[in-house]
Amino acid sequence: MIDNYLSVHADALKLRSQRTNILASNIANADTPNYKARDLVFAEVLQETKAPGASGKSQLELTGSLNTTNSRHIKTRSTAGANAPIMYRTPQEASLDGNTVDKDLEQARFAENTIRYQASLEFINSRVSGLMRTLRSE
Repeated sequence: MIDNYLSVHADALKLRSQRTNILASNIANADTPNYKARDLVFAEVLQETKAPGASGKSQLELTGSLNTTNSRHIKTRSTAGANAPIMYRTPQEASLDGNTVDKDLEQARFAENTIRYQASLEFINSRVSGLMRTLRSE
């Protein structure tokens, strides 16, 4: 129920966090010879995580990390995109040392990802605040 209430933003936060790590790694290795820039195909991975199952819920439920002894136990959600394919980026310019990182583009992608992460946080915060106001009958 809460998963449906928070919508896609809960999964988006997890994916954005993973993408932040990948982009930070690219920036950190901008001067490493033969380093290949990587990225997460965010839209595709998010679409896969929201593919509804028979119950209409996200298909990101864990099956092995927690033992549930009763069918009424709440299932926990996995980190969205934990098995997401990380793709290598095609370079726009050839590099003599074989590095495919364009530091300026990576920094722009990092900044955009950070802004979108913050937007999802703000959305979730407003939804949770609204839920809390409803529970308090304000």
